[in-house]
Amino acid sequence: MSFFENISGFVEYLHSIRRLENYLSFDMVFPSKWQIPKSIIEEKKIIPFDSTDQNLKGITFVCEINDLEITTTLAKINKTIRLNLEREQKERLFKQTIDKLKSTFEKNDLEKLQKLYFDFDLETNLEVEDEHGYESEIDELAGEREEKGFDGDREL
Repeated sequence: MSFFENISGFVEYLHSIRRLENYLSFDMVFPSKWQIPKSIIEEKKIIPFDSTDQNLKGITFVCEINDLEITTTLAKINKTIRLNLEREQKERLFKQTIDKLKSTFEKNDLEKLQKLYFDFDLETNLEVEDEHGYESEIDELAGEREEKGFDGDREL
């Protein structure tokens, strides 16, 4: 696989790549609302830096110069991007659904609304990652949840 193929999934977020003795650093610039999943944070391997744009935040991913470390770091960068883009899409879908529901309630009378029935065709066994990156099963949908983004995420 070529170098370009390895970074093509995140090139729009790439600020710079630097060599520091036996290490490579990938300086990434993400939207300020994005979060880094706790499961990929390793001490001294992910370092925040100031971005010149207030709407963006800089994150440096550092790894040793060897095949395994670079591959692992690129996977962490791709996972961060994928999870944040997915979260943004889910938020948009949620807002669209709320707007549609609100419109339905505004346009219909109470008698019709009382007959509304919602059937979600979702499996109830959801797999999620815990704080260590291991997947666990949840047997029912969560009743309450904190509005922090990904479960176990830490904002840098």
